Amino acid sequence: MKRRIYWSLCLISLAALLLSTAASLSLYYHFYEQQSQADLHRQCQALSAGAQASGDAVSFLEAYEPVDEEVRITLLDRSGKVLFDSAADMDFMGNHYDRPEFQQALESGSGQDSRISNTIGISTYYYAVRCGEDMVLRLGRDNQNIFGVFLQIFPMDLLSCAVLFVVSVFVAQMVTRRIVTPLTKAADNLEALPETGNYDELEPFLTKIRRQNRTIRHQLREIEEDRDTITMILDNMQEGMVILNAEKKILSVNRSALKFLHPADRDPVGKPMVSLSRNMELLDAIEKAHQGNAVSGILEHGKQQKLRYFVNPVLAGQAVGGVILLVMDVTEQYKAQKEREDFSANVSHELKTPLTTISGFAEMMKSGMVQEEEEIKDFSSMIYIEARRLLHLIDDIMRLSRIEEGREELSEPVAILQLAKEAASLLDQEAEKRGISITVSGDNVTVPGNSTMLYEMIRNLCENAVKYNVDGGKVWVTVKTQPDAHISLCVKDTGIGIPHKDHERIFERFYRVDKSRSKQTGGTGLGLSIVKHIVERHHGEIHLTSEEGMGCTIEVILPEKILGNP
Repeated sequence: MKRRIYWSLCLISLAALLLSTAASLSLYYHFYEQQSQADLHRQCQALSAGAQASGDAVSFLEAYEPVDEEVRITLLDRSGKVLFDSAADMDFMGNHYDRPEFQQALESGSGQDSRISNTIGISTYYYAVRCGEDMVLRLGRDNQNIFGVFLQIFPMDLLSCAVLFVVSVFVAQMVTRRIVTPLTKAADNLEALPETGNYDELEPFLTKIRRQNRTIRHQLREIEEDRDTITMILDNMQEGMVILNAEKKILSVNRSALKFLHPADRDPVGKPMVSLSRNMELLDAIEKAHQGNAVSGILEHGKQQKLRYFVNPVLAGQAVGGVILLVMDVTEQYKAQKEREDFSANVSHELKTPLTTISGFAEMMKSGMVQEEEEIKDFSSMIYIEARRLLHLIDDIMRLSRIEEGREELSEPVAILQLAKEAASLLDQEAEKRGISITVSGDNVTVPGNSTMLYEMIRNLCENAVKYNVDGGKVWVTVKTQPDAHISLCVKDTGIGIPHKDHERIFERFYRVDKSRSKQTGGTGLGLSIVKHIVERHHGEIHLTSEEGMGCTIEVILPEKILGNP
């Protein structure tokens, strides 16, 4: 547009200069011609008057020295015969009776005509006046002389035209810049157009752009808000999500997907799927999804992590426009499933053992194989012991199940030191039989929680400290307030201790370090598992410190806020 405006202005300037120059030259030529003719008229009138006053016109004209040598003077008698001519030989000149200016001068006193002279062969302007009654004085001037003067002026006019055109070119450049600059600035900054424009003609156009800018900005804000919302949702999803386009390039990937798939390239957006995962099963599933098929499966990532994936095509009409990959970490579900399976097997085994014992003794008594009263008492005692063990096992299983369901309220204030004292007093009789002393000390504090569950936790810890202690041993139960507003419950004993190899499994269900001793003490193998679940329900931590034959220390840290002293 800038070039078009510039050249248009230049052409317009050139055309205007040429037209104005041609018009001015034409006007100048006609003006000079009229001035020349008027001057010729005056000279002719004055010369005629002088010739008449002299009495001898021919002698007067012969003696006259003209001021303008370009003027031709001719004197004719009434018949048209040439009496005097300043430019030609009269002997060779014909009669001029038929000349228009001569005829007009005889009739009206003056006449004029412009034609090519038969004598000198040049275009000439003639003016004639009657000189007395019998003569006509005629003056002539060559038109070529007038044109010659015009040609002398013409180069200067052309030079002036050229100078003006050069000036016009610079002016056109300045005007073009002045016209285009506001438009260029507006085009460079369409997002922030001024409220008032430079040109009224463009104001409707600029008003529409401003309105569209406001609409676009509003839509962009909505798009950015939607994008930020979607990005926030995707980044905070526990599930990993990957979106691929029709060319199998990654359009979006959230943090969970990067965490699950562990790519070498931490910024795989815009790259093929192989930059995110080289798992052939997953790549094959994505290839099938690009063919329009939904695929799901389980990936074993590493030794323990299991990932469930869902790959679905995104259809754009009948064609596949992309693929969505959803990845979920199901390691805990698999682990829970494995634990449930192990728990079911362990429960079956643990229940089967006492039931088999009870069934065997009862069958022997029923068949009469046991006759003596003393044997009957022993068998009845064994049946009672196994039945009690069975009841304890069922009771522990039910308690563990209730804890896992997590339906208990955890908001009541619980005095931990008081619960520890109650649990210790319950074990005093059993501890005294073996000469074991139990000492409870610490800070009198309360925490929000479930008193029944916390009492169960403390009782199990104290029971284990007594059961697996040596005769004459000691048990210390300490409650302390830590500087970071946590509460520490520590149960320490001088018992047989736990080998280091069993530390990781000691909190598993039905796991026993010394199975023979556990059976002798009536242990079900669920006590520490119950403790661990109670601690986890209260968002706490449990730490074990023990060496075989060196006693055991179990510390429970409850991170709940202290409500205050009772």
